[in-house]
Amino acid sequence: MEVTLSQLIESAPELAVALRTDIRKGRLAARRQEGVAGRPYVVDTQTLMQSDREAFRQLAQDVETGREVLRPRHVNTARMTQPPILPNDTNWQPFTKIMESQQAMMSQLLEVLTDEMRHRQDRVDRQGREMQELSYKLGQSHQQIERLERLLKEHAETHLEQA
Repeated sequence: MEVTLSQLIESAPELAVALRTDIRKGRLAARRQEGVAGRPYVVDTQTLMQSDREAFRQLAQDVETGREVLRPRHVNTARMTQPPILPNDTNWQPFTKIMESQQAMMSQLLEVLTDEMRHRQDRVDRQGREMQELSYKLGQSHQQIERLERLLKEHAETHLEQA
């Protein structure tokens, strides 16, 4: 019987990483479906039955019989008895303070960078205006030089005619 990797992961989410890793490394034979995004692998349950991992063999039996896997096979009892960590738990307070201070530093850094960028942009705008003014003055200077050269030429021609 062929099943998709998505179906296997839905049946046994605790084996998702192991299944994907074994398929990608070639330890578990699977074929890739064309044109399918996400988890395009199809695995034969016989291949799972021949696996060296007991969890894979059990998963194959469960899939073939149509049973749903409700919880992990090898449950760590310490994990089951450990209370969940809540955000208001005292263990999180130092981390929360660190994160808050990092957030404050980042916002302060962002403000400094924004001010610096604004000053740079003002400086670039001011330099652009100054360049425009200098360009205008240079154009006026060239016109003045041309006018003076024409006057000098006319004056020299009149002196040559008189002489």
